[in-house]
Amino acid sequence: MAPEQRISKQKSRHQVIHEYHDHAFDDVESLKSNKERRGPRGGVTTPFPVKLHNLLEDNLHADIISWQPHGRCFILRNPKEFLAEVMPKYFKQTKLTSFQRQLNLYGFNRLTSGPDKGGYYHELFLRTREQLCTTMVRMRIKGTRTKGASNPESEPNFYKMVRMPDSDAPS
Repeated sequence: MAPEQRISKQKSRHQVIHEYHDHAFDDVESLKSNKERRGPRGGVTTPFPVKLHNLLEDNLHADIISWQPHGRCFILRNPKEFLAEVMPKYFKQTKLTSFQRQLNLYGFNRLTSGPDKGGYYHELFLRTREQLCTTMVRMRIKGTRTKGASNPESEPNFYKMVRMPDSDAPS
């Protein structure tokens, strides 16, 4: 690819927009879709966000993957151990890219700056609020295959928000 083409391609790259609505005190019933779901699809008994939420709430692998102190995002602290110990047990997958694809299909965003750098968040994925993540919908469209440019200025600052209660699970 010619250098001019690379520059024009970079200029046209979209930026990630972080529009965060705080659902910490929302009623789950008000968030449910008008369409009544008949249960899990594709043979999945527990949706990905619920499995991930349970993993984080159990707090058995806090040195590998855990909530950040505010409880509004989580961070993968040790990807190698996550692949070896956690993924096969909880997700029956063997590749980190498969895990990241699931995060993307459920609308998680990755933070690129600040104390939560590298963490993932979704406005309906909050510590101690498992019912919220049951309303998350998996996207059917896979995307444009182009990664959006980071936009740190628009990322939410979770440390300015009300801290989510701690999990009851042992640490």
